[in-house]
Amino acid sequence: MTTLASADILRTIQAAIAPVVLISAIGLLLLTLTARLGRIVDRSRLLAAERRSAAGDAVPRIEGQLRILSGRARLVRLAVALSAIAVALSGLLVVLLFVAMLTQVNVAVAAVLLFVASMLSLVAAMMAFVRELFLALKALDVEIDGFS
Repeated sequence: MTTLASADILRTIQAAIAPVVLISAIGLLLLTLTARLGRIVDRSRLLAAERRSAAGDAVPRIEGQLRILSGRARLVRLAVALSAIAVALSGLLVVLLFVAMLTQVNVAVAAVLLFVASMLSLVAAMMAFVRELFLALKALDVEIDGFS
């Protein structure tokens, strides 16, 4: 087995920095998403309690709000899952880079595939997040129309 040069180790560490920074950034996104999910769940519980005691015209409005909240919760769940997949793929990329350094195996194609898959997962998570934001605005419109 060949000995590892300091320059090789340094290059590997430098290459692994980008996925590690990406993991930190996605961690902040996950914090935001889980906070939004918590608010959606809390609001859903309040509306469900309100629906049980509501009568007449208020019931359809409340049920409409609950349907929107359900859709929002599904989108946030999807965004969380895709973000977690992006973190896992980035973590695998870091491990792959270090294993490749130790074994002196060329893993360029695998590294590129893991990075691209991680980025695609993150982009899809952001698209789900933006869609959820639009649904939140729709819920606001339903609420405003209910008071008109």
